[in-house]
Amino acid sequence: MTDLRDKLYAEARRIEEDAEHSAKGHYNAADRWGRYHLFIGLPAAILAAVAGGTAFNDLPEVAGSLAILSTALTTVLTFLKPSERAENHKAVAGQYLALRNQARIFRELELGDSADLGKAKEHLLDLARTRDDLNQASPGIPRRDYEKAKADIDAGQSKYRADQERANDRQ
Repeated sequence: MTDLRDKLYAEARRIEEDAEHSAKGHYNAADRWGRYHLFIGLPAAILAAVAGGTAFNDLPEVAGSLAILSTALTTVLTFLKPSERAENHKAVAGQYLALRNQARIFRELELGDSADLGKAKEHLLDLARTRDDLNQASPGIPRRDYEKAKADIDAGQSKYRADQERANDRQ
């Protein structure tokens, strides 16, 4: 049965890794869409205010031009919905982090020597189904956000201090 325990352990690690990369990629996407919202929304609001002010100063051409620009930016905001996309990516990222944590706890605590391997296998299959459901229901992660996530993870930016200390203690 050690072979089954090893397989469960390896699959739990895969789920953790998948979930960690997906979570970080979605957080990166959320951050980028949040910036888009600011970069488009703030100028739209400022242009609308300036257009209103210039209309009172008898500058109808300037006011009209600024109003058209403001309207164009507002239309882009309405069409792209960057704040909505950012919130969606952030929510999904949180779900992936929860899955990663559950897989880690399963691997570290529940899969001990005295574990009922039949129950452990069922629990792992539940975790795998959760991952599959998240993968199907989640928005796609843009390639550059995923690549940034992978680079950050490979650089050790998502390691827990406790895990690093534990690895150092083993050496």
